[in-house]
Formats: sequence, structure tokens, C-alpha cells
Amino acid sequence: MAFEFPLHAVLHFRKSVEHQQEQRLRAANQRVARVQHMINHLDGRGQDLHSAQAKELSTGITAAELRFELQCEAELKRHRKEIEQQLVALENLRDQQRELLQQARRARETLESVRNQQLSLYKKQALQREQRSLDDVFLMRRQFLRRG
Repeated sequence: MAFEFPLHAVLHFRKSVEHQQEQRLRAANQRVARVQHMINHLDGRGQDLHSAQAKELSTGITAAELRFELQCEAELKRHRKEIEQQLVALENLRDQQRELLQQARRARETLESVRNQQLSLYKKQALQREQRSLDDVFLMRRQFLRRG
């Protein structure tokens, strides 16, 4: 008689849920990394803008060009701030997703623990049945030898 875990379907479902949560966490991590990359790109763009302004100021620049570059810099800072807010929101979502994954993992591990306990009990009982069977064979043989 082979071991059958009565909650096998539930365990399979729990593994599936955990896998889905892992996939969602990976996607959330990718979104966070993409936004962090955008921020780094904007920072680089800001540094390039400062370098260009410094060169132009030393060589001479009109007031209109200076005003335009200052507006570009202000817009760059505003855009960076928006992206930083987006990053905070994505990090919060990622943290929530991490918690969901941990819950799914705990649920699966609990069910696997129950399965392992039942398997251990099954093996123990199988060994006991086998030992009883061997004992019965020994006693029958001994009784047969006494008679014969």
C-alpha cells in the first residue's frame, strides 16, 4: 500500500500560489530597478547640464539662453521628484508583495510539514506491520516444528 497524502491537491495549490507570488515579486523588483535606472539617468543628465552651463557661462551666454537652461534644470528637478515619488510607491508595492510571498511560503511549508509527519508515521506503521508479519511467520514456523 503506497503512501497517499490526503491534502496533496491543497499542497499542489499552495506551491502554485507561492510560485505566482515569486513571479510577482520579480516583476515588482524589475519595476523598482527600472525607475532607479531612470533616476540615475536623470542625475547624469543634470550633471551634463551643469557642465554645459559652466562652459557657456565662461564663454558668454545671452540672458534668454540662461533663462532657458535654468527652466530646463527646474523641469529636470521636477521630473526627478515625480519619479522619486513613483519609486517610493513601487517600493511599497514590492514590500507588500514580499510579505505576500512570505505568507504563501509559510502556508506551503506548514502543509509540507504535515505531509512529512504523516509520511513518517506511515513509514513507522509500515515497519511495525512488517515486523508483526515476520513475528507471525516465526511463531508459525516454531509451532510447526514443535508439532512435526
